Formats: sequence, C-alpha cells, structure tokens
Amino acid sequence: MNIRHILVTLLIAMALSCSAQQLPAPTTTGGMPLMDAVQKRASIRNIDPNSSVSMQDLSNMLWAAWGITHDGKRAIATAMNRQELVLYVITADRIALYDAEQNTLTTVNTGDFRDICARQDWAKTAPINIALVVDTTKQPRPEFQNYTAGAASHAIYLYCASVGLKTVVRAMLEAPELEKAMKLPADQHVLYVQTVGK
Repeated sequence: MNIRHILVTLLIAMALSCSAQQLPAPTTTGGMPLMDAVQKRASIRNIDPNSSVSMQDLSNMLWAAWGITHDGKRAIATAMNRQELVLYVITADRIALYDAEQNTLTTVNTGDFRDICARQDWAKTAPINIALVVDTTKQPRPEFQNYTAGAASHAIYLYCASVGLKTVVRAMLEAPELEKAMKLPADQHVLYVQTVGK
C-alpha cells in the first residue's frame, strides 16, 4: 500500500466521521400514559453491557429531552427561553453532537471514551451515555443551567420508563478530560451524563 492510498483512505475516513447521521423521525404521539411512566420511573444500574438501544428509541428520547415541538420551542422549558442545552451521545465508538433542528448526530470524535464519562464500571460498558452540556454564553446563571439539564434528564427518564429501558443520570465523571475529548469550546461545560441501556 503506497502513501497516496493511505492518505486517500484517511481522508475518506475523516469525511465519513464528520458527516451527519440522519436519525429516524421521532415518534411524537401515543406511548404510555404520563402517570404510568411517572410511576415506573427509576434509576436502574444493572445495565447489560451487551445490550443495545435502537436508533428509533435514541431519536425518541433525544427529542423528548431537547427536540423541537412548536414555534421553535423545545420539548422542555428553559428560563427566559435561552435554550442553553447541548446534547452529545457517547457510544463504544464515537462521540456525536445532536442537532435537534436536523434530527442528526454528527461525529466529533471517534473512539471509546466511556471510561472518562463515568467512574462506575457499569456505566463504562453501557451502550449509550448522553452528555448534558450547557452553553454559558446563552445562560450564565448556574441555577437555570441546572434546571434545564434536570428537566432534560427527567424527560429521558420518563421515555425510558415508558419503553422498558434502564437509565441513570450521573455527575461522577472526568469532566475536564471528557470536555477535551468532546472538543467543547471554553464556554460550554458538561453538567451530567445520563446512561441508557437494557
């Protein structure tokens, strides 16, 4: 294999890793009644490392947490409609940015970074970790940032309860290392990571 062939292969791999992956359209009607989902909501840690989460379920839960509903509004409320939340999906092979308007995931880094997004062994092997990031240029007040992240986390909890997925929100992570791996700008910070699986 010559150097030109290697360079072309690397460029193709880089282009593919930067391209946006279209998610299935989220299912935004029906489902379990709200009060039933509230009753079933729980933090469950015994996630099977060999389990998987379907792309449809991932699309649905990302929409429930941070999707667009009507008139540019989000599925959750934010103080003064600052919309400061940014979601990233961390899997065994990449970190990807969720774009609610386009309903896509765009790879920002390739590799397995689950060991720095968790300090608990069960979370390091779970199929999905969702990083809840805040943009401090949009919302500088920590109490409002935490409200927004908490509301998004609860929406993920309710969706998981409604479809039989296990989930736990966590603050135990290597935040500086994770933020570097996620290539976050200086004014964005990880608040929590929510683990999802079966």
